Amino acid sequence: MQLFGERGYDGVTIEDICNGAGVAKATFFLHFENKAALLQEFNDEVTQSLADQLAGHNGTAEEQLLFLLDAFLEAYERNAPVMRKMLREFIDQPTALTRAATVNESVIDIVTDIVRRGQNRAELREEMPPELAAVAIVSTWSTIAAFSTEHPETDAGLASRQIIDIMLNGLKKKA
Repeated sequence: MQLFGERGYDGVTIEDICNGAGVAKATFFLHFENKAALLQEFNDEVTQSLADQLAGHNGTAEEQLLFLLDAFLEAYERNAPVMRKMLREFIDQPTALTRAATVNESVIDIVTDIVRRGQNRAELREEMPPELAAVAIVSTWSTIAAFSTEHPETDAGLASRQIIDIMLNGLKKKA
């Protein structure tokens, strides 16, 4: 991740990764098909860790979404230089959108589960398919992250919390 942060995704070769990790290229290819697979593995580990943390969280769907958001924001801040650079590449390179979609799949699965549990507990309306609600939430979070990369004065955490509130409670003013 440090190499990607310093040089960008395309600026890092598999040889660079192997040299940094102190492993032979053959060892790399025993475990990963390519660089993208390495990033996917990193994302899967982070996502699995979040899923494990959520498993012990008995709050409402809204509380769980906020918990997940806070965990993502914390992970983003821990790796901020790398994440900003990679996000910038996703924005600048149309082919990077495919990689971004793959990265978001596991997050969408977690959010889908949260929404489905919320529907099963009668906290959330049932007419919205949980998968569609999850795509809407995750894609909006991704858009906010991209926007905040261009506009660093934006409080991405606050904006993401507001999106959760709007999605759960609507945009209309209460009468």
